[in-house]
Amino acid sequence: MSDEIKTLEIEDGVEEQPTPNKRGRKPATEKKFSAEDIQAVLQTPEAQAFMQSMVAQALANQQPTVVQVAPQKEEMVTLLYMGAVAEGSRVNLGEKLGEIMGRGGTRTISKTVFFENMTPNVINRLKDRRLIVMDGMTDEERERYGVNYKDGELVGKDIYYKLLDLDEKTVVSIFKKACFRHKQLIASLYGDAYNAGDNRINQPLIQKLQKASKEVDKAGMFTAILKDMAKALGDDSESDDED
Repeated sequence: MSDEIKTLEIEDGVEEQPTPNKRGRKPATEKKFSAEDIQAVLQTPEAQAFMQSMVAQALANQQPTVVQVAPQKEEMVTLLYMGAVAEGSRVNLGEKLGEIMGRGGTRTISKTVFFENMTPNVINRLKDRRLIVMDGMTDEERERYGVNYKDGELVGKDIYYKLLDLDEKTVVSIFKKACFRHKQLIASLYGDAYNAGDNRINQPLIQKLQKASKEVDKAGMFTAILKDMAKALGDDSESDDED
């Protein structure tokens, strides 16, 4: 018992001695790097390759930015041809504008293409109302190109193909309001119908239209029909005399 106590007392009284350095070894010290050292390391091929790979990886992980641009709706111009041409014929508006069916034919063309290919031939047809702009132009553009139509000066195809079924008073009223070219168009319509033997063409109506046409055409636009009617009446008179 006493020996154990002595042993404990000796252990408690032992002072910890510093561990001696091994012969020939200096104590470790913290190494400090200068800015030049760091720069030199960064310039090594290995460091450059590592940084490039990190940048490439970061870019690959980025979500691509999708920019959606709503396409602009192209403006269009709708044209109507109401010139006095043979039924079923087509009218060439030019290489870029193409063809349009005559007498009531329509064609829708890009507004930009129409303006860029407005040849003198097209401009003349716009001015004399053979070619009509139905829609697609602003008021300013209509004013610039002379297509700001007055009320009644145009004979649209919805009216044109009904003229032969309308009463005399309405037909004459429409004819008087129509522009010069559309007066010619009406005269052509009645001429074709007369030559086809249409019984809706009668002398009293043609005489009224002839009188109205002489306000813009001294020779009259219905002269040929009236002459043929007179000739036909003369032939009928001769036949009656023979009988």
